[in-house]
Amino acid sequence: MCFGMLTYRAWEIRTLQFTPKSNTPNLPDVSFRHIEKNMLYLTKHIIQAIVLTVVKYWFIITTKGKKWAMEKWPKVESYLKKKSQAVAKTTPPSFVKRAILESKTKIRRIKEKVKREHE
Repeated sequence: MCFGMLTYRAWEIRTLQFTPKSNTPNLPDVSFRHIEKNMLYLTKHIIQAIVLTVVKYWFIITTKGKKWAMEKWPKVESYLKKKSQAVAKTTPPSFVKRAILESKTKIRRIKEKVKREHE
């Protein structure tokens, strides 16, 4: 059976009824904008991961520090209270602003999670 297949393939090549495949792979056409967009989102996720990791450990350290400070020195509690700030929203957010807002919400969730775990 195999011998028959090989002889048929040899006959095709000899009579030029078969064109051998080229060694170059068929690559899809990818535009520079597509690559740029993908790299932008990849960079955003990498930066957010780094920032969220740093912020997570920063919140762990600060919550443990506040807890320790309030146990050791109760007068320090008045200095550690956070003041509220008003945020005005005027224009639709750009890509960078949206990424920052996403990071802030993720940071807020991490902060609440750390508070729940360590208090």
